Amino acid sequence: MPFTLHTLRFTIAYMNILNIIDIPWNSGLAAYAFEQSSALAERGHGIFFAAPENSASAAFARAKAFPLTAIPGRRDPFILGALFKLKELIETRGIDVVNAHTGRAQTMAWLLARISSRRTVLIRTKADAKRPSPGFTLGKTALIIAGSEYIKEMYLRAGLSPGRVETIYQGITPPPSEVKIPAAPLKIGILGRLDPVKGHLCFLDAAALVLKKFPTAEFLVAGGEETTKFAELERRAGELGIAAAVKLLGHVRDAAAFNISCDAGVIASLGSEAVSRAAFEWLAAGRPLVATSVGCLPELVGPEWLIPPKDPVMMADKLISLLESPERRLKVGAGNRNRILKEFSPEVFAARTENLFKKVSGGRN
Repeated sequence: MPFTLHTLRFTIAYMNILNIIDIPWNSGLAAYAFEQSSALAERGHGIFFAAPENSASAAFARAKAFPLTAIPGRRDPFILGALFKLKELIETRGIDVVNAHTGRAQTMAWLLARISSRRTVLIRTKADAKRPSPGFTLGKTALIIAGSEYIKEMYLRAGLSPGRVETIYQGITPPPSEVKIPAAPLKIGILGRLDPVKGHLCFLDAAALVLKKFPTAEFLVAGGEETTKFAELERRAGELGIAAAVKLLGHVRDAAAFNISCDAGVIASLGSEAVSRAAFEWLAAGRPLVATSVGCLPELVGPEWLIPPKDPVMMADKLISLLESPERRLKVGAGNRNRILKEFSPEVFAARTENLFKKVSGGRN
């Protein structure tokens, strides 16, 4: 292939970016960090990770061949050794930006700026529901990247000036198939970890009401056990007399395939949802989505399909209105998919992310 300015763009690392993320699990916060780093790497920037040895972030860094520095987990207070390792990394590898993905990572980044001989820029990327505190390290960040307007508003309430926080939504590529009506019977799905905050019990209460009108419908629960157990959901379904209609699938490897198999999706969360990957996945699959009005969900779901948390009657009413009309389901689903293509593509996400990093770091164009 001939060498051109286009290929030159992807062979020069315009910025070297160190991501610090000290949580062990693969959460929405981690998923945002992974997509952000992948997008920047594809645009020619050098990506480095600092993460606990056996964490999801470490596994991601190894899979992508990003240089990895092991640091203590979030519950380990002994970070001095890790700080000196990261100081050496910053100085020898020419790190331009330290990108902190948690509160403690933000503190570590501030300490690194104090002890390193190389000047770096501190960016805080936030994609979780924990409320930010107006501490002194917050004032040292060049920019906050918020995964939703809901998160941005938390920072504004904490006293940050509007010019220092920017919202960038994740990008997602819709599945290749067109929006189609799934095979019978009618299926309503909920996708997410089994935790009380996700509202699975309310989902089952709504299912009992929907089944009175659509007795052959199925209610599919996809997600691994955490603080809510399968036995608890089975017991509640039995009490409601709907056990035969409820399918507990556990963790599903292919979320897109699961969503496409359903006629409609539900997010029944009682709180949280600061960044809702599940909402993006339902919209990208071209499925109508009924969701509670918590966190960032009002930013993604049309007002007609929002409900208050803990309201199974309204949830059932919305689902019944969708199940009654295949045409409505197709129209709403197609509209959701089109919105993803126009507003939340990976290309839009990558371009906005790169522009903000360059803006605050003085990176080359």
